[in-house]
Amino acid sequence: MYKVVIVDDEEPVLESFSYIMEKDVEDFTLCGKARSGTQAVNLIRELSPDLVFMDIQMPGIDGLEAIRQLRERFPNMVFILATAYERFDIAQKAIPLGVFSYLVKPVTRRTLLEQFDKVKKHLDDQRAKQSAQVNDIALLRKTKEERLNFFLHSLMWRNLDSREWAEFVGIFPLASDRGCLDIVEVSGDISLEVKNSLYHKVLEKLQYKYNCLGSTVTGKLLLFFPEDQSLSSLKHRMNAIFDGLKPYQFLIGHGGIYPFETLHTSFSEAFTPFTKAAQKEASFTAEKERIRELCNDILNKPYKESKNKFDEYWLEVFNKRSFHVALGKMVVLFSYLLEKLDKRTSGISNFVLDPAEEIMMLASVAEWQQWAEHAVKQIRDVYEGVSLQEYPRPLSASLAYIKVHYQEPLQLSAVAEENGVTGSYLSRLFKEHLGTTFIEYLNRFRINKAILLLEEKEKSIKEISYMVGYQDPNYFSRIFRKYLGVSPSEMEKETLHEE
Repeated sequence: MYKVVIVDDEEPVLESFSYIMEKDVEDFTLCGKARSGTQAVNLIRELSPDLVFMDIQMPGIDGLEAIRQLRERFPNMVFILATAYERFDIAQKAIPLGVFSYLVKPVTRRTLLEQFDKVKKHLDDQRAKQSAQVNDIALLRKTKEERLNFFLHSLMWRNLDSREWAEFVGIFPLASDRGCLDIVEVSGDISLEVKNSLYHKVLEKLQYKYNCLGSTVTGKLLLFFPEDQSLSSLKHRMNAIFDGLKPYQFLIGHGGIYPFETLHTSFSEAFTPFTKAAQKEASFTAEKERIRELCNDILNKPYKESKNKFDEYWLEVFNKRSFHVALGKMVVLFSYLLEKLDKRTSGISNFVLDPAEEIMMLASVAEWQQWAEHAVKQIRDVYEGVSLQEYPRPLSASLAYIKVHYQEPLQLSAVAEENGVTGSYLSRLFKEHLGTTFIEYLNRFRINKAILLLEEKEKSIKEISYMVGYQDPNYFSRIFRKYLGVSPSEMEKETLHEE
C-alpha cells in the first residue's frame, strides 16, 4: 500500500481527490492533506509519503519551491503538479525537480485514475530495483565472506598458488603480497554465541588501526594482517584489547611475516601455543584420570593389590619430579581420596586429615612413605565402615539395627526399646560417642546409601527416595541438600560429568 498526500488551497479540490481515492483507487491510501506550501513541507517531512499531488499557486511558498525544499531529502518521492493554467515556463522549472506529471485543472476522474495507474507501475518498478540491489549487495557480501573463509581456512594446511592469491586480492585489495597470521581463542567453558560476540569485538577494535581480515575457525579467531602498515606495535595493541575484555582470558598465537607463497608457515608459528596447550591439557587429563582410577583402587580393591598400585604411582612421581613438586602431587591425590571418602560417609565419621598441611611438612621420602601408609590405612578403614573404637553394646546394637532397617520408618524410642534401653539413654550414647543425634545419624546413613544408588544410575530419584526410607521425595530432596549442599538431581548430573 502506497501513501498519498494532497496539497491544494481549495477545499473542493481536496474533497474531490479524497472521494475519488476512497471510492475508486486501490493500492494507495490518503495519509494527509495540506493547504499551503509551508504546511505541505512540514507534513511531508513527518509522513514520508510515496506520492504527492502538489498545487502550484498557494499562499506562502508555491508548489515548486516546496518540491525544491523536499527533493534532496526525498529523492525517490513522486510529485504530480496541478495548476489552473497550462504554462510552458512552469513546466520548464518542474523538469529539473524530477516532477512525474503536470496536470491542468480541473482534473477529471479518468485522468486522475490514469495517473494512479502510471505511478503504481513506476513505484512497483522502483521497489523491484531496490530489492534487486539489496539482494546484489547481500550476495556480494556473502561471496566476500566465502572467499575470505576459503582463503584463511586454506592457509591452515597449505600455501596458496598465484592464481588463488590474485583472485583473493581482486576481492580484497591489498597493498602488499606479504603478511602474517595471528590466532586468538577465548579460554574457558563458554558458549559459541559468547565466543563469536567477543571475536567480533576484537576484530572491530583491531580494524580501527589495521587493515586486518578475520574469520572464526573451529572456535578460534583467525586474523590476517597484510604488510601494508607497521605491525611493530601489533602485540601491544592486542594485549590492550584483551585487557579491556576482562574477566575473559585469551590464548594468542603470533605468526611471522611471509610472502603469500609461504603464508602457511605463519599459521604454523601462530598455532604453536595452541599445540602446546593441547598437549598440556591432554597430559593433565590423563594424569587426572590416572589419579581417579588409583583412588578407586585404593578404596575398593584388596589392600595388598591397592598398596602395590599406590606404591608404584608415588615412586614414579618422586623419581620424575623434584621432592616438593612430588609432594604437591600427593596433596592432589589425597585431596581426591578425602573427597570420595566424604561422599561415602556423608560426614558421619570424625576422621580429620589435612593433606596440604601434613604432606608439605614432610622432609624426606622416608617420612612420606611412613605417613602415606598410615593415612591410606586410616582412610580405607573409615571407607569400609570399620570402627576404630569400642561402643557400648546398646549403641553398637542400635547401629546394626539401623544398618538393616534404615529403609523402614524408624523412631528413636522404637530402636531404643528394641535394644532394651530408654530413648533418653540411647540419645545420650549417640551424643557422647558419635557427637551427633539419632536422627542426624539416621539421615546421614540414608543419604550415604542414596549417594551409592545415584552413582549406580539404575534407579530414579523417586525410587531411591523410597529405597532409603523417605516416603516423600520432596522431603528427601530437602534433607539431601541440607547435608550435601546440592540436590539429588544436581549430584546425579555431577556424577555423569565426572565420568
